[in-house]
Formats: sequence, C-alpha cells, structure tokens
Amino acid sequence: MNTLSYEIDGNKAELEFPSSIAECDGEQLIAVAAAKMGLLTTDEVLHRLCGIPVDVVERMSPFQRFSIAEATDPVVNFEKNALMWKEWKIPTIELDGETFYGPENSFGNIAWGEFIYADQCMINGLHQAAIAALFRPERPGWDGETDRRLPFTVHGTKYRFPKFGDMDGALAAAIIWNYRAVRSAAVEAVYPALFPYFDPNAKPEKDDDEEEPEKTDEPDTFSWINVHRNILGEHIQDED
Repeated sequence: MNTLSYEIDGNKAELEFPSSIAECDGEQLIAVAAAKMGLLTTDEVLHRLCGIPVDVVERMSPFQRFSIAEATDPVVNFEKNALMWKEWKIPTIELDGETFYGPENSFGNIAWGEFIYADQCMINGLHQAAIAALFRPERPGWDGETDRRLPFTVHGTKYRFPKFGDMDGALAAAIIWNYRAVRSAAVEAVYPALFPYFDPNAKPEKDDDEEEPEKTDEPDTFSWINVHRNILGEHIQDED
C-alpha cells in the first residue's frame, strides 16, 4: 500500500491507498474501471481511489495532484497478469432496488454446474449472462445454514438476464476483473494440469525437420459442456 501524509491548517492526516490492482477493495476496483473508461477526472480519481477528502483535493497544488496521480498510474494501467487474488471484492449489487448476492472468496459457494455455465459465458464474451448467473437474489427464509443465493438454474439466469442489461459499465468491468482474478488464483493455480501456464510470447519448440503447423482461422471451440460429458462417460444418470 502507498501512504500519503498531509497537513492542512495544523491538522495532520495519513491515508493509505493501493499500490496495485490486487490491493483495491470493491469500490476502488469500480473506480479504476471508471477511470479507464474516461468517466473520472483526476480529482475524482484522487478522491475515489485514494480516499482523499474532496475539500483536501481542491486545496492541493497542481504538482501535488500530479505526484499522487503518478503513484496511482500502475493501479489504473495494470497488467492483465496482476489480476490474481482469491478475495471476492464485490459481495452485492443493487439493481432497480433489488439486492443480488455474489460468490464467496475462492468461489467457495460455486457449484460445478454454475461454474461451467458462468465460465463458458465469460470465455464467449457473454459477460451479462455470466454476471446474471453469479449474482442471485437471497434464498427465501435464508438462515445462514446454506448459500445465501437462490440455487443456480439456467432458467433462473435467463429470467434475471434483462435486469442486468442496464448495469453500470464500470461495475460490470470490475466484476469481470474480479472473476478473472479469483479464477486465476483459486482455480488455475490449484489445478495446473487443467489450466497449464501459457506464455503468449513464447515460440513453440520444434525439431529441425518438423514442418510448420498449418495455420487456421478456426475459432477456439473449447467447451466446458464437452469436458462435463467426458467426465461422466457412460454414467450420465449420475450427473447430479
């Protein structure tokens, strides 16, 4: 974390603000998304990302603003491989006065069927559907003994889907980043045989007499449904 100390009229204060995207809380993650989308001024970034009171920001010199903004640059312009943590930072969202509850840390309350549905949507760029699957209303009569969310069903996701159409863009981006970070830390890192490390800049090794692989424009056809069926094999009756 970065530490900021300032003094105004004899009153001293000290604030901490993130030095990396992984150190952001949910509100700061949304602020980063808004900043990347060009929705925030420099002063708003200092307030929302660094927690500096508005009246303090207004009294800062241009050089002070620049110095702090420079320190936040690695957070706003983060590298994709920095999205790796187990904490789910956005536990709830409000849409049209209704509360929807999200996953737990490390996907602790996500079942296999829910994961392959949401993950396939993320892979295919169907982010609205993935968020509608992950964020669900509270289970009627919830007493703390079960997952707080309604059980996952494809039908329920399709029913809720329109409610997520007008989501704030920065909020949606923050949720997508959070999903990718937890997936990297809690799934890919734990199951390296299923998710082997891939360096996009590395050139494949080949023998001198080996021909170059034929190039193709075919899209990636990976499907979790196929993986699911291969796991079941002849035991489709044991799917549950």
